[in-house]
Amino acid sequence: MATVQKAVSMGRSLRNQFNIKNRQPLASVALVTRNADEKKVLAEMEDSVREELNVKRVVFHDREEELVEYKAKANFRTLGKELGPLMKAAAQKIASLSQEEIQTVLEGSHLSLDIEGKSVELTEEKIIVERIEKAGLKVVNDGTLTVGLDTNVTDDLKKEGLARDLVRGIQNLRKEAGLSVTDRISLQVFGDEELSRAFEMFSDFIAGETIFAKIEFGDKAN
Repeated sequence: MATVQKAVSMGRSLRNQFNIKNRQPLASVALVTRNADEKKVLAEMEDSVREELNVKRVVFHDREEELVEYKAKANFRTLGKELGPLMKAAAQKIASLSQEEIQTVLEGSHLSLDIEGKSVELTEEKIIVERIEKAGLKVVNDGTLTVGLDTNVTDDLKKEGLARDLVRGIQNLRKEAGLSVTDRISLQVFGDEELSRAFEMFSDFIAGETIFAKIEFGDKAN
């Protein structure tokens, strides 16, 4: 469960960072992990991840570069003492590393560079990797796990989010009125055209969640 909680926490942090409410459904979350055991657990608990992050799909990728483009730069703190005056030349070479070379280092393998006749073994501690997200994705990495959230809110997803907000508001009103979950209610809903369309599209969902006997929808309260 710690692995699932970590993935969910990372996904929610992306929602918070980009001001996307938890009740707003999203199309998908992408998961990449370099740890086989971690991937197995996440696959087994896919339904929980999907529900907790309120997404339609959980997509597993084998390689992180399917979500991001890498750019590397030298970590002057760790390489400076080792290379001294060769540091500038090393920084230029590291900045030109290919996606495959950066991935090699991230996977824990050493990459050997020749810096003006001096051989340098690069490790993950000797470079700083920037992850540039692909269009429509917001990505966060923590150790072996990378989470990419599809933040493109389509019109249908927006309507579903409005419907969920409406359900939450109605349920709160039920509690304030002291009604039990089985009490049938007469419901009057007022809102703009966008809410009206959302109500029409998700009327079955709203009905199942709020248990109303009668409903009226208008653009303003009388």
